[in-house]
Amino acid sequence: MDKITVACVQFKPELGKTSQNLDKIASFFQQIKGSACHVIVFPELCVQGVASPETIDSTAEPIPGNASHVLCELSKTYGVYSVVGIAEREGSKLYNSAILINPDGKINGIYHKVHLWDTEATYFSHGSHYPVFDTEFGKVAMWICYDTRFPEVARSYALKGARIAFVPTAWFARDVSHWQLLIRVRALDNFMYVCGADEIVQSELFQASGYSMILDPCGKIIAAAEPMRETIINGELDLSKSDSMRTLIPVLRDRQKQTYGELIS
Repeated sequence: MDKITVACVQFKPELGKTSQNLDKIASFFQQIKGSACHVIVFPELCVQGVASPETIDSTAEPIPGNASHVLCELSKTYGVYSVVGIAEREGSKLYNSAILINPDGKINGIYHKVHLWDTEATYFSHGSHYPVFDTEFGKVAMWICYDTRFPEVARSYALKGARIAFVPTAWFARDVSHWQLLIRVRALDNFMYVCGADEIVQSELFQASGYSMILDPCGKIIAAAEPMRETIINGELDLSKSDSMRTLIPVLRDRQKQTYGELIS
């Protein structure tokens, strides 16, 4: 399967109120009922909201856990893949995570945010891998928000065969112009679709306005959300376009990796 439809959800979670946020997430699933949607993507940490370290610590959940069980049931009920940002507890560690769930209600995989922004690193642990996940439409990637600033992340996924990346985000409102440029460049650099679901946050701790976007492998904007508006944007993706561009302009093949040693020093 090369042709799929992806929906990116933009909304404002209630900080620390997991139950209310899961109800709101369920309402967005309801909105895609009966559509041709194959994947629905939600923002970063949207199960708990971008809350204080204390609130994150008290509301983070293991996976599997109550929140992931609810999300799995929603994916199964509506027959879609879902990507959801969640604060995950794994033993003594907390992770800023993205969970991928398949239409059968099973967890396909979990990504732990590698690049932690500012004080995030004082309470979240860094992820350490860039795993790709198999789906009926090929290998897919996930990264989270600040990871977008690091070109090595998207390139790592492209080299592993991913043609599409799902990016839960809560982008700092002050730098939203960076996000709008960076996400397009990551798509173009690697000839991959990039689907970013941005969050609305207005608190003393953090401000994000929501600029969700879906980009094609040439960096062209397929769909974009208006700021400060809870909404769903949709994009029809032909993943064979990624293959065609990588054949036409073989940047992955023509890398001169023996010259890149300084990049990992």
